[in-house]
Amino acid sequence: MRFLITTLQTYESDFYGMVGAELERRGHSVTHVTESRRSAAELRARGVDARAIQDVIAELGPSSLDEDVRRIEATYPIPHLRDVYRNDKGCAGRSEQECLRRTVDRFRALERIFDEAPPDVALPEVGNETIRIAAHLVANRRGIPALFILHTIFPNPLRVYVDTLHAPIAPLDELRELTPAEREEVQEFRRAFTDRATPIRQFRSVPVEARRARVFVGHIERKLTDDRDNDYLRPWRLLHQNASEWLRARAARPFYDRLEPGRPFVYFPLHVTDDYKIQRIIPHCVDQASLVEQVADALPQGYDLVLKEHPMSLGRNSVRLLRRLRQRANVRLVEPRTNTHELIRRSEAVVVIGSTVGIEALLYDKPVLTLGVPYYAGFGVTLDVESFAELHEKVPELLRFRPEPERILQFLHLCMRHCHPGHPLLVDRSEENALTVADTLERAALAAALERQPRPEPLEAPVA
Repeated sequence: MRFLITTLQTYESDFYGMVGAELERRGHSVTHVTESRRSAAELRARGVDARAIQDVIAELGPSSLDEDVRRIEATYPIPHLRDVYRNDKGCAGRSEQECLRRTVDRFRALERIFDEAPPDVALPEVGNETIRIAAHLVANRRGIPALFILHTIFPNPLRVYVDTLHAPIAPLDELRELTPAEREEVQEFRRAFTDRATPIRQFRSVPVEARRARVFVGHIERKLTDDRDNDYLRPWRLLHQNASEWLRARAARPFYDRLEPGRPFVYFPLHVTDDYKIQRIIPHCVDQASLVEQVADALPQGYDLVLKEHPMSLGRNSVRLLRRLRQRANVRLVEPRTNTHELIRRSEAVVVIGSTVGIEALLYDKPVLTLGVPYYAGFGVTLDVESFAELHEKVPELLRFRPEPERILQFLHLCMRHCHPGHPLLVDRSEENALTVADTLERAALAAALERQPRPEPLEAPVA
């Protein structure tokens, strides 16, 4: 099979270089497209077919911007070109004309690459960057499956999605009765996970250490040489961001509350504010403070709403946001390193946009209200909101809702059957994990290609 992988730079390109090398060792061909000239050169030095997208853009030469915008908007299922670049940090601070040209250039370059090295499957990775979204659109327009990998809590942690990230983990009709062996398997997973009671993601930190200083110097060297036109390599901005986050994390400490003993509460884990799915797929959930206020207002007298920041958001949430979150008298913002499992155990219920905490709560048979249609909504084990206008009714209903324990077991086993070995690179960048991810992607690609093959027409029965 022929794979096309898009990456940005540095450790991401390096990780997928290892994934690609393993796929090629298994007899497949791989083309890498990256935003970084340095990363492309390093991959080529290993014998990889790697292209820096800026080089391809330069080879194409100038074109009519207006004509290209009209053609792209007519070719791909987007309302307008702004929909592609609106959350891309590479466009931050640029004029509309600059963003249009930048986006058009990446579409044209990717279309050329898809023509020259036509893939059987695309691996755009998850993110708001234009190169990823354009690669996804170009692949889908040509009937080429695009694979996305996401992290879960299950023994095999990878979810693999084809063409979309916004879908149930499996068809509802695959929910079925369990055999005794399957029931024991899911119960053992449940026992092990709840006994361990540890976070599935490390807390974000910005320590001052020699390694980070070396990385920073390396970024400056890249920016002054090969990667001077790489929009995602901004060492001085990164330094300012890290310093701001370090200061903000300390300024946030006075905003954290202690829980009142004996007072019942509902737990609401906050999402990463720049999460791809929230910004692009469910943007109506971006204003988490508004959702917090609506849920808090819908709680009966005597109940609190307990909030905790996402482990990857420490220092990223503004003081203004934290102050607003605590405006309601029945809202408590706890210290971010508070154990999530302890909060779930003590809570009366859990409200999530799409957090993994919703799945973790099911391990404790807790009622869960979903606001952002996560992959575990719609299976009868959660209470789901279709419109925020329903919150004033759904939140009190949540406190009465009791998911059926046997259905939870059936659903958890369904998830286990549809997850695969490996971790996303943000969780594990090791070579060992890269080889495991390559195996999972190979299997998923073969399955997706088989699914795309036309099915033979049934033979007509002979006439008697």
